[in-house]
Amino acid sequence: MSESDELLALLKQRSFVHRPDRPFQLSSGKTSPYYLDGKRTTLDPRGAVLVGRLCFERLKGRGISAVGGLTLGADPIALAVALTSSLQNEPIRAFIVRKEPKGHGTQHWIEGCLEPGSRVAVVEDVVTSGRSICLAIQRVKEAGHAVTAVLAIVDREEGGGKSVEEASGLQLESLYRLSDFVQRQRGDVGHPV
Repeated sequence: MSESDELLALLKQRSFVHRPDRPFQLSSGKTSPYYLDGKRTTLDPRGAVLVGRLCFERLKGRGISAVGGLTLGADPIALAVALTSSLQNEPIRAFIVRKEPKGHGTQHWIEGCLEPGSRVAVVEDVVTSGRSICLAIQRVKEAGHAVTAVLAIVDREEGGGKSVEEASGLQLESLYRLSDFVQRQRGDVGHPV
């Protein structure tokens, strides 16, 4: 089994829930019979290894010096990539974008050792509307860094990709899409069941 297939299986086992009788309220405000709690996989020991390896493979060789995003979904991804990159002798630093600026000291929005003008990748576990990842992109740009890649573990295919493109000029890359988790019915015209 490939590492990509292994991570998908782990996400299906630990993070994915289908509950058609009681739809979930999503952070976007929408409801859905499908819920993905990415942290149940990104904080798992094997999940972290797989996420680090697969995301690093997507980002290496692109001149990226740091990876991070809005706390909390991006934090384990950024750390997994940083650890993997160090083991591969191609270090990429991790950073965290706060939801509120630090209330004391430097009062920064971003935590981590970023050099001025760093080329960074912004990451997220699950993208629905794209609001969280776009906020991270905005904060990173305001701090003077260049966003050169935007990567999610799962794109729910609900407009987040378009929001990311409008905010960054970049296409949202993802390891998986919601359709990778949902079986299609015969005759279905591209919509999750």
